Amino acid sequence: MSSSKNLEISGDLVEHPFAEVLLELLDSGLEGSIRVSARDSKAIFYFREGELLFAVSNQRRHRIFQILLDADLIAKEQLVEITDFTNDHLLAKALRESNTLPDSTLDTVFARQVESVFHESIHWREGTWAFSPLARIRDNLSYKPDIHGILIKYGREMSKENIVRRFKSFKEMFGRRATAPSHINLLPPEAFMLSRFEGGLLRVEELMSMTGMTDAENLRVIYSLWLGGFLERSGWNTAIGPRRILEIRSAKIEIKKQPPPIPEPATAEIGKQSVGIKEPESAAAPAEPPKREITLEAYLSRVEGAETHYETLGVPIDSDAPRLKQAYFTLAKQFHPDMYHRSADAVSQRRIQDAFTRIAHAFETLRNEETRSRYDYRLKSILDELRRQGKIGAEPEKQSSQTQLREASEIFDHGFNLLMDEDYDAALPYLTRAVSMAPEVARYHAYYGKVLATDRSQKFKAEAELQTAIKLDPGNPTFRILLAEFFVDYNLLKRAEGELNRILETFPDNPEAVAMLDRLR
Repeated sequence: MSSSKNLEISGDLVEHPFAEVLLELLDSGLEGSIRVSARDSKAIFYFREGELLFAVSNQRRHRIFQILLDADLIAKEQLVEITDFTNDHLLAKALRESNTLPDSTLDTVFARQVESVFHESIHWREGTWAFSPLARIRDNLSYKPDIHGILIKYGREMSKENIVRRFKSFKEMFGRRATAPSHINLLPPEAFMLSRFEGGLLRVEELMSMTGMTDAENLRVIYSLWLGGFLERSGWNTAIGPRRILEIRSAKIEIKKQPPPIPEPATAEIGKQSVGIKEPESAAAPAEPPKREITLEAYLSRVEGAETHYETLGVPIDSDAPRLKQAYFTLAKQFHPDMYHRSADAVSQRRIQDAFTRIAHAFETLRNEETRSRYDYRLKSILDELRRQGKIGAEPEKQSSQTQLREASEIFDHGFNLLMDEDYDAALPYLTRAVSMAPEVARYHAYYGKVLATDRSQKFKAEAELQTAIKLDPGNPTFRILLAEFFVDYNLLKRAEGELNRILETFPDNPEAVAMLDRLR
């Protein structure tokens, strides 16, 4: 049986700010609570399946009775008639039973309480935090704050000095999340940075070379987009880490659910929880496929040679969600970069980190039904086109198709990286070959055209390639932006303006098109 002590994780807010610990907990999908303390201020936050549902504080201003008073929803004379009005839940019960306030108003007040506790706690610069998977929350308590909306505002307001400290190195990697908050309006620099992502992970140093902003401004934008839920992050200084998350997930514990603790009035400390744990008396172990031993080199070779996310994880294309999850966590547990930071040389460490980034990205794409469906559709489209051209056989799983797609993807990735390094001469042959091998992949044509555009003698061919990308994928605004940039570079300003207007007809809120059009005018 796992002891509660072994499952608890703690740290200080200087090294790991609450905002970062919170995001790691949300991404992990763990359940439990985190206690955050800063001098006399204390708060507890409760999670379930990757969502923040409830929070309490020992500060008077965060108590339900004080929120009701401040909002003029109740008078002091009414409060004194209620026994134990300092107990949030007993107060709410009394107000419901007496029909003083409707449930909808009380729900709004509790939601305001949670959001105000969260908003204040993320600004604590010094203090401690402690996460426990043992303290759970009642099923009927669920007041979800606008986490990403609050966090992106927090990132935008941070000082330059604090922003820089939040990066381990410029080798950290970021990728665009498949799903992102739809209610957050991005600032123009944020929208521009987000548009630079094209289906893969990019290092901070690569992102910083794509804009005209200062290093500090770039870091602020990247950090804010991550806090806002638009980017995923890899290679950073995590507070918990995949290995500890795996240990907690695999622990066989049974929690006795109980209501959240009610803090004493004013500045009294939050009371301690009493949680019982025991081994399940009888529980059938889930069916698991037999584990295969795999060496580090075999793992790296497989991931580096994989053409699809399924091959990256080493699972069949029809694998269900539990099998995908098991494959990812098995690989993460065996080959996490933290396990080799001392024993492997620099080259091997780079390969291990890159491989881990790829399996994480594969799992992030396939774990979500919507993003998996889009990925499967794109994969099928490429295979179908190659079959129509007679380049692969009728069966999509034949080795010929695997080799073709793997080579085209690897060649394009190499050429794209050279393009981002502005080594255009070196990038050209790789992108040329990628287009030849997979002519129906729009982004291959788009970036092939971008490279050609750097050579004035290739002007017309460059435009043709960009137009081909748009024809293959007319719904992708990125390719039209590239074409507009091409027109601007060649001083074809009227054509650039026309292309930008076409973008805005379909995507009226596209910030990059709006910004470019404003500059042209």
